[in-house]
This record gives sequence, structure tokens and C-alpha cells, in this order.
Amino acid sequence: MNEFRFIRILLLGFCLLTAFAGCIGGTSNPSKFYTLAQMDADSAPVKSGTDAFVLVGPVTIPDYLDHAQIVTRSGSNELVINEFNRWGGSFESEITRSLVAGISKQLASRDAAVLSWKAGPLFSARNTFRIPVYIERFDGTPGGSVVLNVRWEIVAKGKDKEETSRFGEMTILEKVDGASYEALVAAMQRALGKAGKEMADGINAAKGP
Repeated sequence: MNEFRFIRILLLGFCLLTAFAGCIGGTSNPSKFYTLAQMDADSAPVKSGTDAFVLVGPVTIPDYLDHAQIVTRSGSNELVINEFNRWGGSFESEITRSLVAGISKQLASRDAAVLSWKAGPLFSARNTFRIPVYIERFDGTPGGSVVLNVRWEIVAKGKDKEETSRFGEMTILEKVDGASYEALVAAMQRALGKAGKEMADGINAAKGP
């Protein structure tokens, strides 16, 4: 009788342990991955006779943003690094791709090819510009706002040297239309779009008519 009772206790314990493990596995959240670039953000092929090249980057970001996870704020000084909401690539490359796409749309009528700065040695033209970007803050709160503090330079690339012709700086506050991370990323896209427009205006001014 005691042996039978002992076996029943073992079986009951095994069933409880299995059920507990199933509950833990069933409630784990799958990671979601986001991109700052729109679906049509891939660069168009460079056309022959292109009048100017614009090379975006390098993009410098602060250490607190250099994570695969999306960083948000809770209150004035608390940062939240979310394990289950992540960038599809490095944060720096996501910003670069988004700016390349936005600036390219703004300069579509100017026969200008816009690419990442890493493609620089491969291309040359009568007008070649580089835009190094320095981000001091780029984060937000779901259901709140996104803040982008960004500086950049317009650097004209000559045959033997580079010369900075223009500087730009702005702080962008963009409302987040909802409490989801999808809404947060969409607000970050809009903020980068506004910065990209200012950069394109700087290229137009530097390039001339």
C-alpha cells in the first residue's frame, strides 16, 4: 500500500511540473522586429549621367541607444530597454537607410543619387556631397512623444579634399499616435523625414541651380 501511494505521489508531482512548464512556455512573448525605413526605401539604381551624389553618414548615436532592443523613456531620467521589441538591423543602419530614402525623395527631381556614405569610394561626379549626422537624442514614450536632437554637416567632396559648406541643427518633437511600439516607430520615421527634408534643402542650396 505504501509503495502504491508513493508511486501516485510521484505521478502527481510529475503532472504538476509538466503543467507548470507548459504555462511558462505558453506565456512567453515572441520578439517583434521593426525598421525605420519604409518598404520602398531601397535605393534606386544609379542612372548614367547622374549630376550629383549625396552620401549620407556616418551616423553617430549616443551609447544609450546602441542596442538591438528599442529604448524608450519612463519619466524624465529612466530608460526602458524592451527585450521583445527590437530593431531589424543596427540602430545606426536603420537611421541611415531612413535618411537615404527620405533625402532621395526630396531630391528626386535634381538628378541626384543618394546612398549610404559607405558607397562613397565607388562613385564620383561633378557634385559630390557627404552628410555626416550626429544624433544627441532619439527616443520617446509609447502614447507620448518622440524627441530627436540632431546635427549635421554638408560636406563638399573635391578631388583632393573635403570642405564643409553648411551646418544644420534641429530638435523635433513628434507625437506618438498610440501606446504601441508600432506607433512609436512610425513617429520616429516622421521625425527622421523632417530632418531629411532639411538636409535635402541644404544640398539644394549648396548645389545651386
